[in-house]
Amino acid sequence: MYLYQDDIRSLKTINKENLFLAEKIKDSSSIADANYILGYAFHEEIKLDSAYYYYYKATKVYNLIKDYTKEGEVLLNMADIQKSERDFIGAEINAITAKKIFERLPKTPNNLDTLWSIHNLLAVISSELELYDKALDYHKLAIEYADKMTNGQYYKLYSNSNIASTYRKKGDFIKAAKEFNEILQNKELELSDPSSFSIITANLAYSRFLIDKEDLSINDLFVKSLKVSRELNDVNALMSSGAYYAEYLTSIGKIDSAKYYNNLSYNIAKKSKANNFILQTLKTKATIDKDSSRVFLNEYIKLSDSLVLAERSIRNKFARIEFETDEIIQENQQISKQRLWLIITSIGLLATLFFLYIIKSQREKNKELQLERQQQEANEEIYNLMLSQQDKIDEARSLEKNRISKDIHDGILGKLFGVRLSLDGLNLSTTPEATQKRSTYISELKNIEEEIRKVSHELNSDFIQQSGYLDIIKTLVDTQMTAYNIKYTLTADETINWDALNNKIKIHVYRILQETMQNAYKHAKATMVDISFKFDKNILTLTISDNGEGFDLQKAKKGIGLKNIDSRIQEINGKLDIKTQKNQGTTIIINVPTLNN
Repeated sequence: MYLYQDDIRSLKTINKENLFLAEKIKDSSSIADANYILGYAFHEEIKLDSAYYYYYKATKVYNLIKDYTKEGEVLLNMADIQKSERDFIGAEINAITAKKIFERLPKTPNNLDTLWSIHNLLAVISSELELYDKALDYHKLAIEYADKMTNGQYYKLYSNSNIASTYRKKGDFIKAAKEFNEILQNKELELSDPSSFSIITANLAYSRFLIDKEDLSINDLFVKSLKVSRELNDVNALMSSGAYYAEYLTSIGKIDSAKYYNNLSYNIAKKSKANNFILQTLKTKATIDKDSSRVFLNEYIKLSDSLVLAERSIRNKFARIEFETDEIIQENQQISKQRLWLIITSIGLLATLFFLYIIKSQREKNKELQLERQQQEANEEIYNLMLSQQDKIDEARSLEKNRISKDIHDGILGKLFGVRLSLDGLNLSTTPEATQKRSTYISELKNIEEEIRKVSHELNSDFIQQSGYLDIIKTLVDTQMTAYNIKYTLTADETINWDALNNKIKIHVYRILQETMQNAYKHAKATMVDISFKFDKNILTLTISDNGEGFDLQKAKKGIGLKNIDSRIQEINGKLDIKTQKNQGTTIIINVPTLNN
């Protein structure tokens, strides 16, 4: 998006980040692409040293990963920078390297476009080196590639224009004028590409001027070219047309007009740093203004000499960039190796320390688990003893009740029955008062007898036989909840026959309940716990709910407590269901089949 929006600043920022990340994960393709785009961004900003630096780095990586298409494209861009900086030899070397790469690749539309650009650049470089015949050969090859393109008309126009300019530089003005004139035979050019039309028209006029300044068509051609460039506000076209027209006007003696157009071209050239036109307009200034000609000629010589010196220093500059880049790459590789060994050594040391820590922790955990197991075994033994003691208490209670029942039935009732019979015998006395008293005593004795029989019957029926295990549970819950200062409710279905459950279930249920109450206090920090026992279809269901902190069931790791609960539930073939959410409490539901056990 930044590229399409021509947002060069953002493009640089994001690709510097991309380059950092790509180097971090050693993604060669992304490293090359990031360097390519950074080179392009600096190229657009005309920061050519930085552009060349990133381009060069990109070519190295593209070559390593054998992405020859992009390697060739970047080499072409590097050659273009060198050409613009007048390092023509270096530019030619990189352009020819790119040419060799693309000549081996399939002739796709994109590759044909690049091949045309390479040959056009080689032609321009050859022309700058005054190898005009070689330049013409490259231009003709460029046209061959343009003919193979679907829409190659513009490329051919550009190449033909360059051929004409090469003929003019060569001194063959007649051929130059002929080539420019043939281009202008395309009547659609003025409408389809007015900027090119303006420049080619000016070049045709200038070529005809170099042939014969008396040619009457010259002035009209210049006027037409300047009119189109002004309408387009095309400063480059104005610069070239103005410089050529000023030279023509000077030759025919129109000095004032010549000064105007020459100054116009000079100012544009200075602003855009177009050195060729600066030199040309300085020569014209020296010709026009005889009094200041020495000043203009000195400026011309000074600029010309500085360009020669700059050209010499630039040739070394790009070689130095390549050398320094290679040095930096080698240093980075060396640093990377040292860093790798340091990382490996550190990892080895950390791994050793980690394993020692694991071994120590495991030993401590094993001891803890062993102590936990021993404690559980001791608790189970205590619980079994409690159950055994409870059984003995229940048995002794039952024996005592039976004994009391027998004593009452056989002793007291027998005696009372004897007294009643005696009183019945006394009833033979006919005294009304005696009879009344005896009758009253006998009725009272009957009532006593009935009451004793009732007590005896109740003692003989084991009305508390089912309360033993539940009493133990109640004692456990009350003791722990009181110690933890937690409010609680405990409910149990009256239909549960605790004596029908085997001791294995009772032991595990007891220990699970003990563990969950401890978790509610220690981890959940609950203030209220609800405990219930239900029995339905041979399934004993224990539900423990608290209003504590809760936890994320997906993320939480099981501690020893939960592992113990799981282990106990598996021992009695039960099922565990935990419902919890952060800050919404926890509900634990345990279902135990009683028949299977």
